[in-house]
Amino acid sequence: MKNIFRALTFFRPDASRISGVFALTLVTVGLNLLKPWPLALIVDSVLGTKPLPDWFGSLAREGTDQAALILLLAGAIFVLHAGQGVISAAQNFLAISVGLRGLRRVRNKVFACLQGLSLRFHHGSKSGDLIYRAAWDTYSFQNLFQQGLVTFVTALCSLVLMVVVMLRLNVPLTLVAVATIPLLLAVIRFFGRKMTERGAAAQQADSAVTTLVQQNIAALPLVQSYTRESLEEKQFNTQTAVAQDQRLTQHGWELLYWLAITGVFGLGTAAIVWLGASEVLAGRLTIGTLWIFLSYLAQLYEPLNQLSHVGATVASASAGTGRVLELLDTKEEVKDAPEARSVVRGTWNVESDHAPRPTPYDPLLTRGEITFENVSFSYQPDQPVLHELSFTLRPGESCAIIGPSGAGKSTLMNLLPRFYDPVRGAVKLDGADLRGLKLHDLRSQIAVVLQEPILLPMTLAENIAYGKPGASLAEIEAAARAANAHGFIEKLPDKYRTVVGEGAARLSVGERQRINIARAFLKDAPILLLDEPTSALDAESEAQVVASLFDLMKGRTTLMVAHRLTTIRRVDKILVLEAGRLTGCGRPAELAQQPGYYARVTGGQAALD
Repeated sequence: MKNIFRALTFFRPDASRISGVFALTLVTVGLNLLKPWPLALIVDSVLGTKPLPDWFGSLAREGTDQAALILLLAGAIFVLHAGQGVISAAQNFLAISVGLRGLRRVRNKVFACLQGLSLRFHHGSKSGDLIYRAAWDTYSFQNLFQQGLVTFVTALCSLVLMVVVMLRLNVPLTLVAVATIPLLLAVIRFFGRKMTERGAAAQQADSAVTTLVQQNIAALPLVQSYTRESLEEKQFNTQTAVAQDQRLTQHGWELLYWLAITGVFGLGTAAIVWLGASEVLAGRLTIGTLWIFLSYLAQLYEPLNQLSHVGATVASASAGTGRVLELLDTKEEVKDAPEARSVVRGTWNVESDHAPRPTPYDPLLTRGEITFENVSFSYQPDQPVLHELSFTLRPGESCAIIGPSGAGKSTLMNLLPRFYDPVRGAVKLDGADLRGLKLHDLRSQIAVVLQEPILLPMTLAENIAYGKPGASLAEIEAAARAANAHGFIEKLPDKYRTVVGEGAARLSVGERQRINIARAFLKDAPILLLDEPTSALDAESEAQVVASLFDLMKGRTTLMVAHRLTTIRRVDKILVLEAGRLTGCGRPAELAQQPGYYARVTGGQAALD
């Protein structure tokens, strides 16, 4: 129940619109109550002998014949039905608009949450499950409002007002009608818990199906090249069978629920028809009054039926909202400290050792000095990945990280933009602990070129300007020229306006990587991270990309993971990582003369991983 109230808070900004929904609801209910009265007047006072009510007699002039009265009352029936339809449509449209606005807020918050969660969370989660929660589970909030709250209020208003009017018409029949309410509540309570549990299990199974689809599409070249289609289909068929069974179990409980509800309704209806007919035969009810009561009786069970639907809706929506709220409650591992400092680009000469240091209370003016002080890191508490790393990179210095596979090279790189925080020790930028800096400002000072080039489904110009929104076309072209990308872009039919499809299949890997490098050129950050940017390239593409990379590195503090000796020999410093420990640090020529991993690599006794 706590999650339900919390979910409804997403609709609080639309309080005025919700008030309008409920106001229209009252008008709709009032018109519904008036709908059977014209026909009752026709039966009792026009066709029968019962005098017209005083309030109606003042409307009908004396001497008005029966045909005119029937026409007048028939017109009243039309007006009541048409008016009720129009008001009900307006109420539904307003309720739907509020529901969609709330859905949008939830989705926006989920997306923002996913953007802010650390790589540790995303690497430990299934992307298909996260997609399902963001795209489909969020609909539960809309359902909870529209089919839950609005339906509940509408049904409750109808029920209360009808019971009041029915009590004035006939107390015994009304008591029989309302006697079914405790039975309905008992049914809702018993089946509600079961349906919530089964609904959660079904949504989890559907999420697993989404995950398998996402994984299979991402790995399709691998699947097809190893002819594993039949195995993947078998695994998928197994999961869809599980999802089918879970949904079937959920719907089975829902059918049992409706069977019990129908039984309660049938019992109440039979009792009221028997007692009402007896009242008519005894002469204690007129035919018109009986008609009004039977009309209200049909309408009385409609809100009861709606209330029973609310139980199923809330049970189903609780599962979805619970999964979304669970995601929103995930703690951000990497976030700004309460008094985090701003970071701005410094203007000092990177060759100077005597640049003034800012105070701890001023914005940090970045020169690009990077320091690791006794840094240790682990993904799991008992599985350390990095051990007591300490080194310093001067502003503008380039550094290659080498070591066997699994030594922790990419992990070390990920600590600098704070994709992760160290378990012990500190990573510092110009003497300031990264955890004391504003995360957005820090990452604005860093450009990253990854091993797998990432292009988004937008134009090439927009991809290059991704790190600098609002950049002019001249700036974009200058960055592309610096990255040796302008030539092939100009050969494309739409040039810089060429829209890149998902996966950028029309471009070679080398071309995509040069677009990534152009993006880094345009960002013009003082710190550059290169994570194996040439490992997937052929010799010709590599030569072009390496030339662009070293142009990009000029004047920037650079950390790179590389697998080519020709690239490593051109940097200022090498860090050697083995089993998460720093076993060597120095200039390439110096390390080549010292026993160790780099000397073995240059001597042909070991291969770069």
